[in-house]
Amino acid sequence: MAEFAANSTFESLPPYFVALLSVFILDTFAVMLSGAVQPVYQSAKKAIEISHGVSGNSTYATLDGTQTTLSGQMYMMGLAAGAFEFDHVIEGSHPSSSVFPALFCVAAAYGKSGKDLLSAMAVGYEFATRLGYAVGGEDAEEETSFHAMINGSPATAAAVGNLLGWDADTIASAIGLAASSSSGLYAWINTEAMTRRTHPASQGQLGAEAALLARAGIAGPPDVIENTYGYLSAFSRQPEPEVLLENLGTEWMSAEQVLKALPVHARALGFAYAIDQYREEHSWSAADISNVTLYAGPPTLDSRNWILEPMSLSTAQYSIPFGIIASLVTDLRNPLNMNDALVFSPTARDLAANINSVSISDDPTYFYGYMTFNIGTEFANVTVDHYPGLPESEGYEQLAEEKLFAVLRALGLEEDGDDLRNKIANLMDLDDVSTILDELISLGTIGTRNYLAGSEN
Repeated sequence: MAEFAANSTFESLPPYFVALLSVFILDTFAVMLSGAVQPVYQSAKKAIEISHGVSGNSTYATLDGTQTTLSGQMYMMGLAAGAFEFDHVIEGSHPSSSVFPALFCVAAAYGKSGKDLLSAMAVGYEFATRLGYAVGGEDAEEETSFHAMINGSPATAAAVGNLLGWDADTIASAIGLAASSSSGLYAWINTEAMTRRTHPASQGQLGAEAALLARAGIAGPPDVIENTYGYLSAFSRQPEPEVLLENLGTEWMSAEQVLKALPVHARALGFAYAIDQYREEHSWSAADISNVTLYAGPPTLDSRNWILEPMSLSTAQYSIPFGIIASLVTDLRNPLNMNDALVFSPTARDLAANINSVSISDDPTYFYGYMTFNIGTEFANVTVDHYPGLPESEGYEQLAEEKLFAVLRALGLEEDGDDLRNKIANLMDLDDVSTILDELISLGTIGTRNYLAGSEN
């Protein structure tokens, strides 16, 4: 895998995957801008200002314009991407929030080109995805209590090694250092903790720093993945190491990302999206909703995510029933309507606590179904028969574009959407990606100011 990371080039990437990488960046920019206004980001900014105090001219800006170190920038960019349960996902892996932000910061700091960034991003995405499959994805979380986002650190180390042109031995050592420090516990799920928001940021920051340490001569175990005392042994009860190398470099497993149209759990997306479509032709008051019943298959009815009384915004977004109820109670076409006020709304909590469910399929891949509810005395039936954020679905790229514009609109930045979208589409022609990072920071600074000022008023 280190050889793969060392030898992958932009020219070796298939055109369809290059196009998808641009879609993923478009999606991630939307996620980061929405994440920068979240309470966990604003709180962490204060801590970073203390722990990463800067002096002199070598400073780097976070998404809201705060000046810090490169390490602080990587962490805060990752926190923005992971702060709102809005990033695309595959098999328990979140490369958009764990790998991309740190990699993007390093690419900008070193004046790398768009092609350099895309090549390294492909390596990081593929590495994270294959590690996710190799440890068993979300199943491993239940078996070991480790959060699946731990794959972000070795994946970022591999990506940074590719970006900076290092050889396979150096990259293997970097992966060894990063994986040896991989961590993240699932204990947030039954508490009010915000740790899930911090995991991807920590992993990306750690992975990039591990890569720089390896380059400086600090050796990590080069066989850390398969070592008897290594990554797979620690994080999986039934590892599948063969997935790591199967058609590596010719088959891009990371192309199969699920895009989130709404800031809810991936398994709630089909139902929440269908409600949004229904809302375009109907209107109602949340107080008039009652008798909500879901008719669904195993992904939607998974007991791990069937949290009826969430204790925080984080667990509410992880809760399938609450995510669906949220789309009934408020219009999530403005994603920032998913907030603490909604989580503790008596109407939303009562509906979520009393939601009914009926299993209509045993197919573990069955993402669809239908739902019924009452609007006053009227009976409503909403069918869930498609979702454009699934891989290879019609409307996949359009969904990412609409998501970006929805976030920009919520932050008072809609007029900047076309320019940002076009720059991402032409990223491969960019000589220095720091220019697009600077533009993202400018938008984030203005958008954060707009949103926080509106909240105070």
